[in-house]
Amino acid sequence: MAQQHWVFGYGSLMWQPDFPYAERRPAMLWGWHRAHALISTTAWGSAERPGLILTLLRGGACLGMAFRVAPGHWRQTRAYLRRREVAYRHVWVGVVTPKGEINALTFTADPSNGRYIGKQPLERGALMVAQGEGSKGTSRGYLAGTIAAVQSMGGQPEPSLLRLQEVIRRLK
Repeated sequence: MAQQHWVFGYGSLMWQPDFPYAERRPAMLWGWHRAHALISTTAWGSAERPGLILTLLRGGACLGMAFRVAPGHWRQTRAYLRRREVAYRHVWVGVVTPKGEINALTFTADPSNGRYIGKQPLERGALMVAQGEGSKGTSRGYLAGTIAAVQSMGGQPEPSLLRLQEVIRRLK
């Protein structure tokens, strides 16, 4: 059997992977949690209206989606992900799926990257998400897409995501 290559998504990769895959499964990553700690100035924000997007930080757990890359597509998928996830550390992690544990490539915080700003106070984070608008959409849409993707897997979104969404609603 050929080697299998998996990618673990926890933000927009869950609903918008934009690469060919042969299979997808809900997956739990232990020891990491998602946090809005990265500025987006292209996809979900712009230089004029920077947004705030997710990265993985140590501790906790994160429900996401694991994608098995289609045979023969690994090299082009890796090249695509290097461009797409340029502000992240690319690391291999073990994730638990309904069919067992697999190793998957995922993307964690890189504090040395200039776009990394760490966790923000709730109100500041809400303002950044509320204003962000870029080539792929709004930071609000990114947050809503993440929450919807977790719910579609039967999961409960993190309270921090729901609080952020609620504060953004009150800003309107």
